[in-house]
Amino acid sequence: MDHICTWLCADEVGEESIYPQTGEKSSGKKHQQIYWRCVLLFYATSRRFNRSQKHLLFTNVKLLPIVDEISVQVMLKDMNVEVIHTDFKYKTPKGYFNLFQNQFYEFSILEYIIQHNNNQEDQYLILDSDCIFTKSVADLFEEAKPAGFISFEDACTTELVIHGLSRINMKHLYEDLSGASVNEIPGYHLGEFFLANVKNIRLIFKGFKELWPELMRRHEAGLPKFNEEAQTLSYLYYKNGFKSSTKTHYLKRIWTNPVFYRNVETSDTEVSIWHLPAEKTFGLARLYAKLIIEPADYGFYLSHDIFINTVKTTLGIPYLPLSMKMEYYILSYYRALRKRIKKIRLIPKAAL
Repeated sequence: MDHICTWLCADEVGEESIYPQTGEKSSGKKHQQIYWRCVLLFYATSRRFNRSQKHLLFTNVKLLPIVDEISVQVMLKDMNVEVIHTDFKYKTPKGYFNLFQNQFYEFSILEYIIQHNNNQEDQYLILDSDCIFTKSVADLFEEAKPAGFISFEDACTTELVIHGLSRINMKHLYEDLSGASVNEIPGYHLGEFFLANVKNIRLIFKGFKELWPELMRRHEAGLPKFNEEAQTLSYLYYKNGFKSSTKTHYLKRIWTNPVFYRNVETSDTEVSIWHLPAEKTFGLARLYAKLIIEPADYGFYLSHDIFINTVKTTLGIPYLPLSMKMEYYILSYYRALRKRIKKIRLIPKAAL
């Protein structure tokens, strides 16, 4: 059985961390509802193309909320999504890293899988919720089946620092952790994507359980450490000899905001899974309204051509009209200004 999954791990009051794309307090209702909308859109687009795979949602939220006056639980049931509640067991301590603190929740998911599924060949695709599907991913599962694993790397330079570490930093950290020389600059695997069978999930999680106390020790000692799940998974893949795929038509992290960085290409329309981290409050919010709020059928009965055209025009991929470009500039600068004003208000008067 092949599984398609996403997750939502809600930060509790007092355990917030920074999520730059929402600009909201991570324990707050407004922030979390942005992510719940992404979750619903994720399944609406996946169920359209992937009817034979089982769909799962992992969350630490015990009581699913009402969003836009609609029950999330009812909508997920309508789309035949099974909700699995599991606690966030591997929380990093305060001060460990200030961004995306809930990313280590993925290891609670992996632990749940190996505790509840003994079918070694079952495969699990786990994606971030700000992904949408434009095609079936049956061929992706088939591609992964021989090795029971597939992954993709970020095409970043060796010196680029991502979440506190460059790939060169990662090489040195690999050597510290393994006690052996690393003869190449390791790749940085995309953290929004995970696909492995149960057999390999067991291997990966076993390595994580051994690594976790060392990460905590290094934090206490002020030593370099893995700050998020992608760095951690990259190391565990390296340890197990798992190699990334060079194919580019399955998944792309598409940056869309022209104010900061836009890497959209005409060939993106051929990619099966679009990861859209900058679109949570822009295009994904508009697409959510078109597929979840307006119709009663999650857009399932739109013809393929109309669905794809709706996705492309709503998200501005591959072509961004002037009206959408202006929206990016106006809202991006407004949010930056609002953030600066908040910071000024927090500065004690004696320091001004």
